[in-house]
Amino acid sequence: MTPEQARSRLRGALSDEVMWQERLRVVGAVTHRTTDLLTALGLSDALSLPTLAERLTLYREMHHIPGDHLWQAMQFVFRVARDGGDEADQALVPRYVEIVQRVLFASPLRRHPEIPAGWWDTPLGLCCRVCLYGIESAYDVIEQLDDPEGADGRDGTGGQER
Repeated sequence: MTPEQARSRLRGALSDEVMWQERLRVVGAVTHRTTDLLTALGLSDALSLPTLAERLTLYREMHHIPGDHLWQAMQFVFRVARDGGDEADQALVPRYVEIVQRVLFASPLRRHPEIPAGWWDTPLGLCCRVCLYGIESAYDVIEQLDDPEGADGRDGTGGQER
């Protein structure tokens, strides 16, 4: 498989719908964790405040929200993984991947995230892997994308179990 063939397969598998579902899954997980942390601080109803509730609704509904935050970082890694990137994008890859990994996997008392091995095969993890290490690093997953059942019984969308 050539890098061009791999990128084409990845682009086909990481449809807008797959990326949308991944964003919703991540927003749900982050919201749940945020609620846990706010409850620990005695602020359990903070996410219900009108401005915060409105912002969370935007994250669920909008395709793109300007700013330097998790949503923007996810949009960036999805785009670069699917379409490739230029030199300017490559300079931003470490920053945006770090945002994704820190938000999703760093605990309050740890500065550096602990990333579970299986995450690299999820749609978002696969995109981060391609951005950091190149399309060649993901050939093992990309080869399974054409097989809807996948060699391991997964659904062919980058590791999501059915």
